Amino acid sequence: MSLQIEVTPQAIAKLAELGTEKQADYVRVSAEQACGCGRIGYRMFWENELTSEDEQINAAGLTLVVNAASRPYVEGGTLDYKIDPMQEGFILTNPHAQSGCSCGSH
Repeated sequence: MSLQIEVTPQAIAKLAELGTEKQADYVRVSAEQACGCGRIGYRMFWENELTSEDEQINAAGLTLVVNAASRPYVEGGTLDYKIDPMQEGFILTNPHAQSGCSCGSH
């Protein structure tokens, strides 16, 4: 079964823009525990290497890659691009990942 991620029109537009200035062959989407309470943090970064466990998703001319450890936290999620007065960037939301943090470290 292939990995399913919804990519919003705003994210597609920004990915297309990034594609004109590619810094590597792939864009890795990674999920990892952000703190001791189990909250998940997401990162995106340029990547030149693939592993045998990576899954690929094509979006706006770029290839997004997700490894097996990140897949449960990315599967069924939505990749969006938001601009507001406090921040600008890609946001990955997933209904299966824990939201919020009660440990007080954020």
